[in-house]
Order: sequence, then structure tokens, then C-alpha cells
Amino acid sequence: MKKVLGVILGGLLLLPVVSNAADAQKAADNKKPVNSWTCEDFLAVDESFQPTAVGFAEALNNKDKPEDAVLDVQGIATVTPAIVQACTQDKKASFKDKVKGEWDKIKKGM
Repeated sequence: MKKVLGVILGGLLLLPVVSNAADAQKAADNKKPVNSWTCEDFLAVDESFQPTAVGFAEALNNKDKPEDAVLDVQGIATVTPAIVQACTQDKKASFKDKVKGEWDKIKKGM
């Protein structure tokens, strides 16, 4: 009886590990360029990397040439939660367009 309970408990403990590994593999298989991301793609990114994705998309919005952009780290920290909220409302929308729209709203408020 103890062996059966141990096997069941061990299986339950491994379930989250297997689930997280499948999610990580799914994210790794998604090799779309940021230019073609939807909000759904952005929301699938680990929360700690979302500001990086926002910064990259904003750089691409500046004439589609990242080297022409000046990175506004403070602005990225401010706009990222607004982009997450906007993308949560419309997951099929273009991520790049949402970044541009939310940046424009923040710039108007300055």
C-alpha cells in the first residue's frame, strides 16, 4: 500500500514539471519574428521578458530599424503593464500596433 501511495504521490509531484516543460517547448517552437507577433504571442512570453519584447517592438516601430531607436528604459517600465492590459482585451491584435498605440497615449500624457 505504501508503494502504491508513493507512486501516486511521485506522479503528482512530476505533473507540474512535465506541464512546464511542455509550455517551454511550445514557446521555443514559436519562432515568429516580433514584427508578426499577435498579442497572444506576446502574452505567452514569460512575464519577466515582456519589457524586453516591448523595448524591441518599440525600436522596430521607429522606422523598422532598431539601430535608429533610443531605448527609453523608464518608459518601457511604464508602458508594459498598459500593453499587457490592452493585449489581454484583444489577443488577436498586432502586438507591434498595440505597442505603438500605448506609447502614443503615454507620450500625449507627458
